[in-house]
Amino acid sequence: MNLQTYKTTLSKSNQTAVPTWIIDQMGLIAGDNFIWNIEKDKKSLKVTPIPTQRMGDFLCGLGKDIWKGVDVEKYISDGRKDRTF
Repeated sequence: MNLQTYKTTLSKSNQTAVPTWIIDQMGLIAGDNFIWNIEKDKKSLKVTPIPTQRMGDFLCGLGKDIWKGVDVEKYISDGRKDRTF
Protein backbone atom coordinates (compact mmCIF):
# COMPACT_ATOMS: atom_id res chain seq x y z
CA MET A 1 0.00 0.00 0.00
CA ASN A 2 1.30 3.44 -0.91
CA LEU A 3 0.08 5.58 1.99
CA GLN A 4 0.71 9.33 1.87
CA THR A 5 -0.12 11.64 4.76
CA TYR A 6 -0.75 15.37 4.53
CA LYS A 7 -1.69 17.96 7.13
CA THR A 8 -4.09 20.82 6.44
CA THR A 9 -5.66 23.40 8.73
CA LEU A 10 -9.34 24.22 9.16
CA SER A 11 -9.89 27.97 8.80
CA LYS A 12 -12.23 30.10 10.91
CA SER A 13 -14.72 29.91 8.04
CA ASN A 14 -14.59 26.06 8.22
CA GLN A 15 -12.56 25.63 5.03
CA THR A 16 -9.43 23.65 4.26
CA ALA A 17 -7.27 23.24 1.17
CA VAL A 18 -6.68 20.01 -0.72
CA PRO A 19 -2.94 19.62 -1.26
CA THR A 20 -1.84 19.90 -4.90
CA TRP A 21 -0.25 16.44 -4.81
CA ILE A 22 -3.63 14.90 -3.90
CA ILE A 23 -5.42 16.90 -6.61
CA ASP A 24 -2.91 15.68 -9.19
CA GLN A 25 -2.85 12.04 -8.05
CA MET A 26 -6.65 11.75 -7.78
CA GLY A 27 -7.35 13.69 -10.99
CA LEU A 28 -9.57 16.18 -9.16
CA ILE A 29 -10.93 19.29 -10.82
CA ALA A 30 -12.79 22.36 -9.59
CA GLY A 31 -16.40 21.46 -8.90
CA ASP A 32 -15.73 17.88 -7.77
CA ASN A 33 -17.68 16.87 -4.66
CA PHE A 34 -16.71 14.76 -1.66
CA ILE A 35 -18.43 12.29 0.65
CA TRP A 36 -17.37 12.52 4.29
CA ASN A 37 -17.67 9.25 6.26
CA ILE A 38 -17.35 9.69 10.01
CA GLU A 39 -16.64 7.00 12.62
CA LYS A 40 -17.21 8.83 15.91
CA ASP A 41 -16.05 5.90 18.07
CA LYS A 42 -12.67 5.80 16.34
CA LYS A 43 -12.52 9.57 15.80
CA SER A 44 -11.86 8.74 12.18
CA LEU A 45 -12.81 10.57 9.00
CA LYS A 46 -12.65 9.23 5.44
CA VAL A 47 -13.05 11.59 2.51
CA THR A 48 -14.02 10.11 -0.86
CA PRO A 49 -14.01 12.29 -3.98
CA ILE A 50 -16.99 12.11 -6.32
CA PRO A 51 -15.85 13.37 -9.72
CA THR A 52 -18.74 15.38 -11.19
CA GLN A 53 -18.05 14.28 -14.76
CA ARG A 54 -18.08 10.58 -13.86
CA MET A 55 -20.98 10.45 -11.37
CA GLY A 56 -22.57 7.44 -13.10
CA ASP A 57 -19.33 5.48 -12.85
CA PHE A 58 -19.05 6.40 -9.17
CA LEU A 59 -22.60 5.34 -8.31
CA CYS A 60 -22.41 2.04 -10.20
CA GLY A 61 -22.21 -0.72 -7.59
CA LEU A 62 -22.41 1.64 -4.62
CA GLY A 63 -23.92 -0.23 -1.66
CA LYS A 64 -23.56 -3.67 -3.24
CA ASP A 65 -22.08 -5.01 0.01
CA ILE A 66 -25.40 -4.32 1.76
CA TRP A 67 -27.05 -7.07 -0.29
CA LYS A 68 -24.47 -9.82 0.31
CA GLY A 69 -26.27 -12.99 1.40
CA VAL A 70 -29.73 -11.52 0.76
CA ASP A 71 -32.14 -13.04 -1.74
CA VAL A 72 -33.14 -9.78 -3.41
CA GLU A 73 -36.11 -11.28 -5.25
CA LYS A 74 -37.51 -12.65 -1.96
CA TYR A 75 -36.87 -9.32 -0.22
CA ILE A 76 -38.86 -7.47 -2.89
CA SER A 77 -41.61 -10.09 -2.92
CA ASP A 78 -41.96 -9.95 0.89
CA GLY A 79 -42.10 -6.16 0.79
CA ARG A 80 -44.93 -6.24 -1.72
CA LYS A 81 -47.09 -8.65 0.33
CA ASP A 82 -48.28 -5.85 2.62
CA ARG A 83 -49.36 -3.57 -0.21
CA THR A 84 -53.04 -3.06 -0.93
CA PHE A 85 -54.27 -1.85 -4.29
